[in-house]
Amino acid sequence: MKALSIRQPWAELIVQGKKTLELRSWTVSYRGPLAIHASQTVERAACLEQGIDPDGVTTGAIIGVVDLAGIERLDEGSLAARRAEHLAGESFMTSPLYGWRLENPRPIDPPLVIRGRMSLFEAPVGDSGEPAQDRPADPIPPRRTNSLMARPAQGAERIRAAVEAQRTFELRVIPESARGEGQAPYRLALHQRQVEPPAGQRTLYDEQPPAMGRAPMGQAPMGRVVELGGVGLRAVAGEIIEALRANGYKPTELSAGRREPFALSEESGVRLGLLFLAVRPLSKVDRIEAISLGIRSMTSEELYYWYSKCVTGPAAERAQRALRVLLAGD
Repeated sequence: MKALSIRQPWAELIVQGKKTLELRSWTVSYRGPLAIHASQTVERAACLEQGIDPDGVTTGAIIGVVDLAGIERLDEGSLAARRAEHLAGESFMTSPLYGWRLENPRPIDPPLVIRGRMSLFEAPVGDSGEPAQDRPADPIPPRRTNSLMARPAQGAERIRAAVEAQRTFELRVIPESARGEGQAPYRLALHQRQVEPPAGQRTLYDEQPPAMGRAPMGQAPMGRVVELGGVGLRAVAGEIIEALRANGYKPTELSAGRREPFALSEESGVRLGLLFLAVRPLSKVDRIEAISLGIRSMTSEELYYWYSKCVTGPAAERAQRALRVLLAGD
């Protein structure tokens, strides 16, 4: 069966029947049963907003099946009018934008452990949601399997405090004094204090990313990782808005007049930094979108590995080129 990997809590909300319109910047001709794979990425702020415990959702597994009934292109008006269906924020800021209409959700219990893939991929699941007999699941454990349906949020203040303490990146707005036609009125610069991957991921590093001193936010200078503007910035606007929303910001807070930096969690900063580094020299939107999709689909382990290669040492530029070739071809 065709499958689609989606971040939590959105995968959970789809299987619960609460999210019936999935937003994508690309479309497919396929219609029919679609397995919903919960990726390894959990948007903690979005979980809290939706009343879901971010520590209780299942990841790294197929958690249900829906029917992909149709795909339609959305404009700003239809996006706003159908917010109750897609549950996204005030603005999604990507073009083109397609709404994937999902019907008849069928949870899978227990979840089927399998690695996610880019775009649509084949999953060993039958039409009714049962595992296919001739195709075993990938031999990896899901990151969380304590419940299929997420528990109500518990200890929200404790969770928020923990998330805030992990915000080791800043995204800063730099106004454009002179800009060409169609160019955004600002550039964005990503700054990093220090990245310390989880203990289980540290063996992926040949060397550690550059340390900048883990001091309380605002008490020590942060080193600039990468800056992005122009075509690249416009093409990845959807990913930027998603990162801001995952860290508790509203899309409307992003403007040329903003002076306060956006504080981002470690994983959000790493994912956005890798994206900026990969697309910075490109001008073809189709290549930028392919790279964006590939980075969006990466597991945390893949993400930290590539980030370490692309920011550390004299081989960083070569690693960035290799990543572009891997995700978007020559």
